[in-house]
Amino acid sequence: MKNFIDPLIEKCVFHVYTRGIDRKPIFLTDKHYRSFLRKYERMVSPYVDTYAFCLLGNHFHFLIRIKSNQEIDKLIDLKMLPIRKVPVGLFISRKIGNLLNSHAQMFNIATSRTGGLFESPFRRKPVDSSQYLTHLIKYIHLNPITHEIHGNYEFYPYSSYREYFKFKSRIIDKNEGLFWFGNLEVFEKFHETATSEQKISKLLID
Repeated sequence: MKNFIDPLIEKCVFHVYTRGIDRKPIFLTDKHYRSFLRKYERMVSPYVDTYAFCLLGNHFHFLIRIKSNQEIDKLIDLKMLPIRKVPVGLFISRKIGNLLNSHAQMFNIATSRTGGLFESPFRRKPVDSSQYLTHLIKYIHLNPITHEIHGNYEFYPYSSYREYFKFKSRIIDKNEGLFWFGNLEVFEKFHETATSEQKISKLLID
């Protein structure tokens, strides 16, 4: 299996994912899930456009577009943050790494464990077409059913699916995400239709 650890590139879309060491849990309670999402919103989300996400017991998926140099530097200036001294791809990788480290520290304290929590490095797979992108959004949202964690992807609380139906989404770039489908109705129906095994096989991480 390819490692998928190539550098992140500005203005490109990537499927970012990883799992717990030895496939062990990285989330055990509602508090763990919500803490991770709050940290993602604060530490990573400002620098990327997020199209989809799903957190599961021992792994997670995010579909993101890396913002441009100009977009990121403008945000840094606006918030009076330390100047970015490394390429955008490395900058975002470090932000994601900081998120994972912060979650691991919280999880270890909460569960009285020690040592690493996530497989390292996190995986990042470039998305090279609009067809791949739309099927990947669907694949991510259907993960709770795929892994038999939840019976209905529409009501799974730790994915971005329901954010698409909110007036104001919290993490995802709703308008940009819907652009690839045309509108919300097409987005909803697309999730309901069966996807061929050939298309799904390209999306699987194992």
